[in-house]
Parts: sequence; C-alpha cells; structure tokens
Amino acid sequence: MNRLSRHFWIVLGICALCTGAALWLFSVDFKPLVDAEFYSQDLLARLGRKTAYDPRLVLIGVDRASYASYFSEQEMQRTPELRAISEPYPWSRDVWAALIAKLADAGAKAIVIDLVFAAPKNGDDALARALDKYRDRVVIGYALDQTETDQKKFVSLTLPSETVIAPPEGRAIVEDDRLGFVTIWPDEDDILRRAHFRHTGDELQNVLPPEVKVESLAARALRKFGCADLIPPGTEPRRFRYTAPGGTYKPILIGDVLLPKTWEHNYGNGAFFKDKLVLIGPTATVMQDKHSTPLGEMPGPEIHLNIINAALHGEFLRNTSVRATLLVIAIAGLLAAALCFLFREPVKRLLVVFALGAGWWFLAKYLFEHAGIFIPTAAPLLILPVAAPLTVLFIGSAVVLSFDFLLERLDKARVRKTLERYVSKNVVKELLDNPQTFFNSLTGVRKPVTILFSDVRGFTTLTESADSAALVKQLNEYFEEMVRLVFAHHGSLDKFIGDAVMAVWGNIVSESPAADAKRAVATALAMRQSLARLNEDWKKRGMLDLHIGIGVNHGEVIVGNLGSTEKMELTVIGDAVNLASRLEGLTKKYHLDLLLGESVAKLVGDTYLLRTVASVQVKGKTQPVDVYTVAGEGAGQTVSLPLWLARYEEGVRQYRDHNFAKAADLFRESLRQKPDDFLSARYLEFSEKLIKNPPDESWTYAEVMTDK
Repeated sequence: MNRLSRHFWIVLGICALCTGAALWLFSVDFKPLVDAEFYSQDLLARLGRKTAYDPRLVLIGVDRASYASYFSEQEMQRTPELRAISEPYPWSRDVWAALIAKLADAGAKAIVIDLVFAAPKNGDDALARALDKYRDRVVIGYALDQTETDQKKFVSLTLPSETVIAPPEGRAIVEDDRLGFVTIWPDEDDILRRAHFRHTGDELQNVLPPEVKVESLAARALRKFGCADLIPPGTEPRRFRYTAPGGTYKPILIGDVLLPKTWEHNYGNGAFFKDKLVLIGPTATVMQDKHSTPLGEMPGPEIHLNIINAALHGEFLRNTSVRATLLVIAIAGLLAAALCFLFREPVKRLLVVFALGAGWWFLAKYLFEHAGIFIPTAAPLLILPVAAPLTVLFIGSAVVLSFDFLLERLDKARVRKTLERYVSKNVVKELLDNPQTFFNSLTGVRKPVTILFSDVRGFTTLTESADSAALVKQLNEYFEEMVRLVFAHHGSLDKFIGDAVMAVWGNIVSESPAADAKRAVATALAMRQSLARLNEDWKKRGMLDLHIGIGVNHGEVIVGNLGSTEKMELTVIGDAVNLASRLEGLTKKYHLDLLLGESVAKLVGDTYLLRTVASVQVKGKTQPVDVYTVAGEGAGQTVSLPLWLARYEEGVRQYRDHNFAKAADLFRESLRQKPDDFLSARYLEFSEKLIKNPPDESWTYAEVMTDK
C-alpha cells in the first residue's frame, strides 16, 4: 500500500471514527452533547422569530405581598377588598371571589387563577360561590408534585381545599373542568421549553385511576375561551415558541382592578376586559415563582400565558426525528471527509468548513422561523439539529487537519532527530531555522537569562548501597522526564553535571525576561509533580525514592560557545549561574525543594503566589539576596493569602523591623494553623532568642552562608 493510499484510508477512518462517536453519543443522550443542542436551540429562540402577542390575553399580577399604604382609609372603607389586600399575603379569599365577579360581570370570557387554594382559609365560602356561579368561565390550579429517588419517580397531588371546590360524586376532583394542573416540568438543564397539556392516570404513577385524564391550566383556559380545538392532541409534551421577552405581558395590578377610580379611568369600568382571557397569578419576586426559560427568567403566570398564546397561534415546534438526526450526523461526517480530499490547503479547507457550518446554522434558523411555509400550518414547526452535525464537521476536519500537519512535521523532524540526541532541542531549532542568528551568538554575548539547577539529594549515599545497573536505569528514567519538561517549557538543556540538571531560558531565543522566568518556574513545579509520580511507580517496582532540590535565578550572563577545538558546547557563565547553583544547595537548609532568587521573584510575582524564605548572603557574595519559594498559583487580586501564610509574611516583616515579640506572636499564630511548617518554627526560634538577647543596632536579618 503506497503512501497516498494509506493517507486516504486514514483520513476516511478518522472521519468515520468521529461520526461513529457522535452517533453513539447522540444515541445515549450524552449530557454535554444534549446541553450543547439545548444551547443552540435556545440561541435560535433568542435570535429567531417570536410568537405574535395576542391582545386578547391579559395578565393581572400579584405584584406585592401587601398593599399597605397604597390606599386611603376612605377607599378601604368603601371597598372592603382593598383593606384585605393591605394585609400580608396570603389574603382572604373574599378578594379572589370579588375579583372573579368583577371580571366576569365586565365580560371577561375566561378567568384563570394560577394559584392552588390548598388549605382552608377565610373567605372560602365566597370563593366557592363565585366558582359555582361563573363555572363556565373560571379555572383555578392544582399541583402535580414530583419526587424523584434513585429507583423511581413519585407523583402526588396538591388540590384545592374541599371548602373551595367540593369533590364531585363518583368522579375524581381533577376531572372538574374548573381545575387545571399548574406544574410545568423543565428539561434536564432546568429550562422550561415544553408544556404538557394533559396526562392520564397511568402516567401519574397510579395516584389517579388509569382511565382519568387531567388537563393543564393552559388547556382548561383554552376550553373556557372557546378554543378547545387548538389544544394539541395526545399526552406528549410540546415545545412552544415564546413571545418576545421584556414584559410583553405587563401585569396589571390587582389593586388597580379592585380600586373603583382606576377601574373606571384605566379600564373603562371593565370594558377593557370584555371577551378577554384574564390570567391572575404571582409576579412579584418575593413570591418565588420565577423560572428559567430560553429567553431568561419569567414568572410562572407569564409562562402560562406564553403557552396559551402559542396554542392560539399554532406556534409549536418539533425536533427532527431520531432517524433523520442520525442521517444528518452521518452526512456531516461524509462531508468532512470529502472536504479533506477536495481542499488540501489548510486555509482553504478551514474557510470552506466554516462557511458550511455557517450555512447550516442559517438553514436551521430559517426553518426555525419559517418552516410553516413548507409544512402545513397544523403541523409543528421544525428544529434542525445543530450541535451534533457541526461537532462532527468541525472536529472531523480539525482532526484530519492536525493529522496532515503531523505528517508534515514528522517529515521535517527526521532531519532534526539525530541532532537532538546530542544538542538541546531549541538549539537545533535555532540552528536550522535561524542559522545566522545562532552563529552570531557563538562569539560570546551578554544576555539576561533564567537558570535552573536541580540536583538529586543524597545521591552519593545511594551510589554506595544501590545496585549500579538499577541505579543507572532509574537515573535515566529521571533524566528522561526532567529533560522532557525542560523542552516542553521551551528551555535549553545546558548540561548534566553528575546527577544534576542545568537548564537555561533566554540563551538562544527569548520573548521577554518575564516569560523566561515564568517558564523556568513552571518547569520547576512540573518537575516536582512528575517526580512524585515517578516515585510512586518506582516504589511499586521495589526501587528507592529520589528527592530533588531546585534553584532558579535570573540575571545577566555571558552566552558563548566554550570548550576546546575538539569539543565545544553552547553554555552560559556568570555570577547569576553561580547563585542559581547556591540556591539549589540551600533547599536542604530550609527543608524545601524549590528556591527562587530575588530577581526571579520580581518577574513572576504577578503569576505565582510567592513566600518569603530568607535573606541570604551566599558564599562568594558580599551582598545578601532575598530568597523565595512558590506557595501557589495566582497573585494580586486573583487570589488571597491563606491566613497562616498572611500571618507568616507579616511576621517576617516584623522580624526584619526588629519587632521580635510581635513577630513571635505572628509565627505562633501561623503554626497553630499549620503546625508542621518548618519556616514558621525556625523564625519563631530566632525571634525568641532575640527577645531574650536583643541585638545591637548593627544587627542585620541576612543569613551569611559559609559553605556551598
């Protein structure tokens, strides 16, 4: 099989694998894919056409828990219901009886109350009379409460009190056409997109006889409104199109309806409500009846009106069938494969892929808005799948593009492979890609670089007792991982010094001193994590643990090609190199595995949370330098110091300001929160000694090291 044939079958296999994975994930309702599809549909709902607002629908809102101070004493004396709603909610049911009578007498065609009058309360007699008198126009609610356990779903009914609606003889109370269930179940992501118009007793886990059929508040309202033929058949939930958000159904205040002067001036003595469907329910935030919808949060009554409005206009939507969706996904996979063969240039291929993706999106949007043009009006409008086919198209194309790129890189890598066995990868890259720049640097130039030294602790002792072959194998595994991390973070491996690793950033190429320093510190942290994993593996294989110390420093050095005529190597020399080595040695003294020089700390302080360790005058230097370690990622306003660390840092400041008693107290507080902290205990010991024997004015907090 030649190379071209292999490429063909590999590309076809990649696209087939992506398509098969998407088909399987779709068939098992993979949650991220389901969520992505929900999101794309919600985006269509937000950007696409909305259901036209029907002016025959009116919302009266319970917009506050009390109308205290809203009415005058004279108004409340003339209209007792005003005094009732000036009391804290829930109000006497005389209010609802009066409201029903007032709206019915004004000619309202349907009066729907989105409330469950569950417990007996004052005014039940009046409400019951009103429900009887206007039974052909009134609907109130009851709840289907669903409780879910690991094994099963349980449904229970919360019904109006028998003092409000008495159960009919020989029938279930829910069959009373004045009752509709108010419960609307959200989709898996807790967003309300679909509405149930009816249920059977079987579907409600036997809380009702199997033959009983119950209808929703919206279905009952449509019947009372004379539009029973617009209620969708069956018991399946229906996806409905919302009206435009932003208060389309702006609630009328109950107080304004009950107050005679506003009833007359604002609503023409009720003429406004003639032949209307009036829905009454809680709209105030304090009523806690807000729900998530594709258009944002809405109060429950407004959602019920959206459902009724959608039914009045036939604005129901449906997804494509499972079979059609699977077919679309498969076609997207084939299309991804075809594009990979037709357009070999990556840029052209990407442009075509994005153009096709955009075209599919606009087709989905167009059908979402206008499918009624091609589908009979009675049929639900169409929602095309978006997330799954576009995922296949984009991921399939991207994986093949990555594969092609990898092939090209593998071809180029063959030239480098032999060199990289002997020379650091970034040196090879610069040598091959920018030879003139590389050779100019070999004459010796001064550059600011970051140097990392790492050393295996107690290695000499290990060589005396360990099996030599096993130790060499273990050390090679260690070097393999450490060098990989250096290269992964764009560093240059300068040399191995026995069991020590010396790496440099900025000697060949550099984005900036700060970028070099951050990459070096990131390498040190990765070395720490990788060594922990290696030790776990070595322990399982019966091998010894290795422990390292790492020192990182930044400064100006001489970069040059040093050596003899027979062997030369690109390396760095200078005081900054020596200090990095000294810092690595000091890790044992401070019981740490990583120390940063002062110059590095200044460059990485905006990325890492640093901890002050000491001020040290290393051997061979006349001036002390501050030494730090990494306490965590994040700095500045992105992260706050743990309390123990904040106490420690303040203690160090007080210690350096000669406030030893205060420093000791802070170190004790730090140790109470982190008892095993070596540095806090060390500073506490120093502070207590200096409290007992106060130093003179010449005392300096810097520690002078007499050995390396």
